[in-house]
Amino acid sequence: MYHYIAYGLNISSELLLPELKISSVVEADVVIQLGKVNWLPPDPCPSWKYFHFDGDTAYLYWDIVGKFLVRSGREITIELIEGVDEGVVRLPLLGAVLAMVLHQRQYLLLHGSAVAIKEHAVIFAGASGHGKSTMAATLYGRGHRLMADDVSAINLEKISRPMLIPGFPQIKLWPEAVTAALGDDPEALKRVHPDLEKRARPMANGFLQVPLPLERIYLLSEGPSVHIKPLKPQEAIAKLIGNSFIPMLVGEKFIQSKGTGLHISQCANLVKNVPIYTLERPCSLELLSDIAHLIEEDLAAPVQI
Repeated sequence: MYHYIAYGLNISSELLLPELKISSVVEADVVIQLGKVNWLPPDPCPSWKYFHFDGDTAYLYWDIVGKFLVRSGREITIELIEGVDEGVVRLPLLGAVLAMVLHQRQYLLLHGSAVAIKEHAVIFAGASGHGKSTMAATLYGRGHRLMADDVSAINLEKISRPMLIPGFPQIKLWPEAVTAALGDDPEALKRVHPDLEKRARPMANGFLQVPLPLERIYLLSEGPSVHIKPLKPQEAIAKLIGNSFIPMLVGEKFIQSKGTGLHISQCANLVKNVPIYTLERPCSLELLSDIAHLIEEDLAAPVQI
């Protein structure tokens, strides 16, 4: 078994997971194993992916990878299709599957990337393609530290002080964003998948492993000008639910999962304790530096109510 740490969890895995930080702790919070998953997706399957919930157990299926069982936030069992590359397996495993573990452990998950700015955590959330990772990478390039990419986990155990739990030290970027945000050569980085241009950028030297209080959430959208606007509570709750990772992943099936009511309650509690803003800006890599500077100024200013 290999031993790692991610999202504050000690993970023991039969699979090599080079994206994760190695841990010396043998006792595991989560065990990843290869084995038989005694469940079948419908035949014919309505899509190339399919998800099913049964109490504390979730089944996740991708036709080019195989089946995953996630149970009680502690166990991942993987039944792979023959000949699949382990690099391809790690895409859903370290994304949707690990997110399901966190969901079962009652973390609030946003579809967002997070950075640490002056000892406070900031999340950039939004739909795929809205620039979450690019914005986080830009701030990383300005000396701030990465905390999560794509899946941001929030611990609301102390409701009045939501904490951002660090993920693992990697960020995924399109080639043009690698150059614009970090000044790196994308050809020197591995592709996240053989058929995709997106690259995996290790962030070991600028990754913060310590949980931090959540200071701001910026919901990204495209518009004619750069504009930051605070959201009123009711609108903010709706936006948070719409940008939560598990509902975005599974769609209407989310209502079948255990803890739907808790999730809505968590979003409401988060709005009471963390400012939620929209960040509207044109789709232009040339504006990244200006937008990052505006965010730094906004964080230094008093909270708008």
